Amino acid sequence: MIGWAFLLQAAAATTPAPPPESDIIVVARNVAGAKRALDACIARQCPPNEEIKAALVYATRQFLAGDYASSRQTLLKTRHRTAKYDAKYPMEVSDLHRALNTLANLDGRPDSARLSALDATDALKAGLSPDDPLILLQRLDTAGQFAKEGRIIAARQILDDVAAKAHKKGYYGVEAQALFRGATLYAALANANPDYRGAAKLWRNRIAKRTESEFAEYREALGLLDTQIAALNAKPRDRERIVASAKPVTGDEVVLLSEPEARFTASENGLNGKDGGNTDPEWADVAFWVRADGSVADVDVVGRSKSPPGSWLARKLKAVAGRRYAPLKGTTDSRGVYKVERYSMVYPLGTATGGRMPIRSGRGQLETTDITAAYRHPPAS
Repeated sequence: MIGWAFLLQAAAATTPAPPPESDIIVVARNVAGAKRALDACIARQCPPNEEIKAALVYATRQFLAGDYASSRQTLLKTRHRTAKYDAKYPMEVSDLHRALNTLANLDGRPDSARLSALDATDALKAGLSPDDPLILLQRLDTAGQFAKEGRIIAARQILDDVAAKAHKKGYYGVEAQALFRGATLYAALANANPDYRGAAKLWRNRIAKRTESEFAEYREALGLLDTQIAALNAKPRDRERIVASAKPVTGDEVVLLSEPEARFTASENGLNGKDGGNTDPEWADVAFWVRADGSVADVDVVGRSKSPPGSWLARKLKAVAGRRYAPLKGTTDSRGVYKVERYSMVYPLGTATGGRMPIRSGRGQLETTDITAAYRHPPAS
C-alpha cells in the first residue's frame, strides 16, 4: 500500500539532482509541472489508475508547498471522477483515500478524515477477496484514526477484531501488528492515566507469550516499548541512563524513546488576536541528525509557512533537540540518520455555538509528518 513516504519518493524521482555545491535542496516542489501532467492525463481521458497516480503526485507537491486545502481539493476532484472504479482499481483508490485521510487531518477536518479511512477499507473490499490480509491491515489505519480522535473503545474493538480474524486465517504477521498497535496505544494511555496500566499489561502479554516467527520482531520491540515507558516515568536525571541502556537498532530506521514535553497554549499559537484559529496553514520543516548514541544534532528549520509559525515552533525545536532515540548500529552514514519532519499547527474546524458557520478552533493541535524523502541528503563536510 502506498503511503506519503512513497509519494514523496515518487515525486522526487522526476526532479533533477541539485548541483554539487548545494546545501539542503528541497525536491519534488515542481507544482506547475505536476499540474500539467495531471491536466494532460485528464484531457486524454487516461485510465483511472493513471489519473490517481498523477493526482497523488500533484497533491503531494501542493502539500509540500504548504497549500493543504488545494492539495485536498485536487484529490477530491479525482475521487469524484474515479468514483465507479473501486472494484477494478481497489489498491489505487484505497491509496487515494489514505492520502485524503492525511490531508483532512492536516486541514483540521476530523470527520472527513474518519470517512476517508473507512472509504479506504471499502475500496479494498470492493476489489479484493474477502479474506485478503490487506483489508485487515487497512482497518488498522482506521483504528489509528479513532484513537487519534480519543475514541479509544472504537479503536480497541477494531484492533481486537482484526487480531481475531487474522489469527483465524493464519495471518500471524497481521495479528502481531494489531496487537502491537494495541500495546503501544494502551502504554501511552497508561502513562497519562494509571487506570489503564492493567489493560496495557494485558496487551503487552498478548505479544510476549507468542512463539510464532512472525511475532519475533514485535517481541523484540516490546523491549524498546518498555524502555520508552520507563523513560517517560523516570525523573530527568535517570532518563539518560535508561535510554542509553536500550538495545541498539540496526540499519537506518530510528525509534524515538524520549522527548521533553512541550505544552502549547492558545496564546502561544500565533493567533495575533484573531477570532478562532489561523485559517492559513502554519507549519515548519525541521531537519536534524540522529547520532549513533541516539542523541539529536544540528536541528535546523529548512522551510516554513508564509503564515509565520507562532512561538510554538521555538518550544518544539527545543523539544526535538532534547530527544533521545534508541542507539544505532550499522548505519550507512557515519554521521547517523538524517531526518526531516514537518510540524503543522492545525486548528480544527467546528461549529460556533448557536450557528452553522464552520469556524477554526482557537486551540491548535500539532501534527507531525515525516517528509525526509522530500529533502536531499546534506553532503558530508
